[in-house]
Amino acid sequence: MNTKNIGLVALALVILLGVGAFFLSKKSNTEMKPAQAAVQQKEAPLSPAPITTYKDGEYKQEGDYTSPGGAEQIDVDLTIKNNMIIDAVVTSKAENPKSKFMQGVFVQNFKPYVIGKNIADLKLMKVSGSSLTPKGFNDALEKIKAQAKG
Repeated sequence: MNTKNIGLVALALVILLGVGAFFLSKKSNTEMKPAQAAVQQKEAPLSPAPITTYKDGEYKQEGDYTSPGGAEQIDVDLTIKNNMIIDAVVTSKAENPKSKFMQGVFVQNFKPYVIGKNIADLKLMKVSGSSLTPKGFNDALEKIKAQAKG
């Protein structure tokens, strides 16, 4: 046999070994699945997370956050019924001109993100370009959640 034929035979053996190993690994994976399923069935079912309920009512809190111009506040008034926010009012308390503008943008546009939402699931990130005022809203929201827990 010449060197070229020996190389081809060696290559064919490597390919056959690779294909055989592939099929063996597939066979062992399918054989393991029923055993894994049996183990999973023996585990205790997960209990649902406790559901926090909030008392119906009107709540008002001040939310704090820090802007590049310094400390800022907003007032947040929420009306809760059956854990849902049915009304919300945010009042700007900014002194810095840029903060006044950004809080104004937030006040004009936040309601669709809040009204009709479950208070337990609510957290605002950015509203109409305002990314810091939602931090103040979330601060007030957490205070309201603590106050309204039933």
